[in-house]
Amino acid sequence: MTETSGPSQGLHPWHLPAMRAVPALVVGLPLPFVQLHSALVGLIALAVLLAGTAVALWLGRRLVPAAAGGWPTLVAAWSAVMAVVAAVLAVALPTETALGLAVAAWALPAGALELSGWWRMREERDARTLRLARDWRAVAVLTIVLGIVFAFTRDAVTLTGLIGAYAVIVGVYLALAALSARPARATTEPERSDA
Repeated sequence: MTETSGPSQGLHPWHLPAMRAVPALVVGLPLPFVQLHSALVGLIALAVLLAGTAVALWLGRRLVPAAAGGWPTLVAAWSAVMAVVAAVLAVALPTETALGLAVAAWALPAGALELSGWWRMREERDARTLRLARDWRAVAVLTIVLGIVFAFTRDAVTLTGLIGAYAVIVGVYLALAALSARPARATTEPERSDA
């Protein structure tokens, strides 16, 4: 008898949004309770968010169909680079301008790459894959909007607050996306008949 792969074995497509939700919620949930919303705090939060996102996307890169163009690998690499840039800026140049430009420099390309993944998958026939691709679209659009706002905003309190708000919204959205894409558990109990 050969062993078949069950839901508890290996990674499944719904694991990608679940893994992406973790760093977003880790950054977003405590940020409102930090009293000082400075550029330094914003850059540190950005570095942690991007490093966690890079790890999640890298680990889940094979969960995305090849037809989507491999966007998780590209976004993971770009997020890792920008996490290092944000960490260096936090030490060397913690200014509002540095924070705004760092977020914009990450968000616009990352959002565009994720949006291109959705675009390639929009004709997908499998309902679960199509649902996950639509989730990429939603996160991509929110990320692009974040990048545009940060390109023109120069108030540290607003910028840091927006990083936290973005992280919470994306984290909750991705957690719900993972839960809705997760297959139902098979019951092992025999069905009872009322007859």
